[in-house]
Amino acid sequence: MSRAKTPVSRAPRGVLKDKPISMRLLSKEREQLEQLALVENRSLSSLARLILLEGLSAYECKPARTIPLRSNAR
Repeated sequence: MSRAKTPVSRAPRGVLKDKPISMRLLSKEREQLEQLALVENRSLSSLARLILLEGLSAYECKPARTIPLRSNAR
C-alpha cells in the first residue's frame, strides 16, 4: 500500500498563501524573470517575491513622498 505524498511548502512561515497578488508584466519582463528563475532553480513566484522584497527595501530608502488624497466630495 502506498501513501499519498503530502505537498511540501517552500514558502516561508507566515506567507499568506490564500491572498496572492497578481501583476502584469511586459513579455520582455516575463522572459527575464523566467530566465533568472531557471538559473536560480526557483519558481517564478519565489523569485518574484525575492525581487519584490529587495525592491521594497530600496523603495523605502527613498525620501518620503507626499501623495495627495482623493476626496469624494464634489
